Amino acid sequence: MKKMSVVALGMACLLTSVGLYLLMKGDDNQRGLLEHTVSSTEANSSTHDAINAKQAALDPTHGTGVHASPFELGNAGAQMAEQIAGESKSATKNMLEMPAPEVVSPAEAARRKKLEQLGYMLPPDYYTKDLKALKRMAKTGDAFAMMHMGEKYYFELQGQPSHPEFDKNMDYAKAAKTSFQDALIAGNIRSAGIIAELYYQEKNTLEAYAWHLVSDQLGDDISADWFRRTDMAQNSSAELKQAAAERAAQILGELKLKKKSS
Repeated sequence: MKKMSVVALGMACLLTSVGLYLLMKGDDNQRGLLEHTVSSTEANSSTHDAINAKQAALDPTHGTGVHASPFELGNAGAQMAEQIAGESKSATKNMLEMPAPEVVSPAEAARRKKLEQLGYMLPPDYYTKDLKALKRMAKTGDAFAMMHMGEKYYFELQGQPSHPEFDKNMDYAKAAKTSFQDALIAGNIRSAGIIAELYYQEKNTLEAYAWHLVSDQLGDDISADWFRRTDMAQNSSAELKQAAAERAAQILGELKLKKKSS
């Protein structure tokens, strides 16, 4: 009986020792896991700080609280805030100053289209060409170049001896009308009305009225309507109108011949 008690006591001690060992082993594992977690967290934090530092070096606004909207400045510095506010103010001002889109009626659109077809509207780049370039372009049949040559002759070079392109031996009024006739033959219908206007300014009633009739017959009713409203047209006699009609027929015949020979 005494022997069995001793054995039982020994077994109890053994079990207690084993339990204590396992308990201590578990504490060591938990402690190691905790240390590993803390170490990993610190490492991640260091990596994150390094990334932030790199981003801050590349982008001075990174981490300063600047928002995408210029109206939400957050904790941005005063200089950055003023810059964004200035840009926002400028953009708003520009938007307010933008003109409203033009509303063009069908009738106005048709009128502009006809003006373009008649040659009232010269492409802007022609006004940058000198006389030498215009002559070269005119030789290729460019009606716009011929038109602008006529304008330069009559309005820019005529009576301007100080102009670098002025030629004292040239009759610029005659050269202008010839250039406009060439443009007319090349297809610019507006040219006949311009010639009528030039003769109108020179107070040559017969030629002005005759070229008005030519522009009217060729379909430039815009120029024709303008001439009809002038005092010269309204005060013309029946005899003058008859003579102008005969002269207009002669002009059209000359233009046809010139076109065939060109």
